[in-house]
Amino acid sequence: MGKPPVQEVNIELTSKFAIKIAPPDIHKAAYSGQLHFMNGTWYIKYVEQEEEGQTNATVKVKEDEIVVIRNGVVSMRQSYRPGVKTSGSYTSAAGVMQMDTDTKDMRLHYDEDGYLSEAVWVYDLYLNEQKIGRYTVQCRLTRLQRSIH
Repeated sequence: MGKPPVQEVNIELTSKFAIKIAPPDIHKAAYSGQLHFMNGTWYIKYVEQEEEGQTNATVKVKEDEIVVIRNGVVSMRQSYRPGVKTSGSYTSAAGVMQMDTDTKDMRLHYDEDGYLSEAVWVYDLYLNEQKIGRYTVQCRLTRLQRSIH
């Protein structure tokens, strides 16, 4: 594949959190970052800038698994695999929490050039063994420079 190894991308992250008794809470964020493909895995890298400081984020996307890694103000590593309960931890100023996810669905979409353009995953979140609710995360990628055919 004669594709440039690293693509500059705009990243639009939308997370929708639903619990049974309340309307969904929707959080949107936009970042500039990079997308690259290596050894069968897409890597999305960006920096989350907060008042307290910054967090470097990497999202690793494969056909059957998404792994979110964050290091900085917030630190976490969590794997999302449809039909599999996975465990991780979430560390913030508030301390460390055990984080478990039960991934219900995962969908990947590609643009006309074969680059990853969207990843969507749906999971039930448990913190310290308490079910918090269901999250739907949509990560949309827009490449800044299209390939010329």
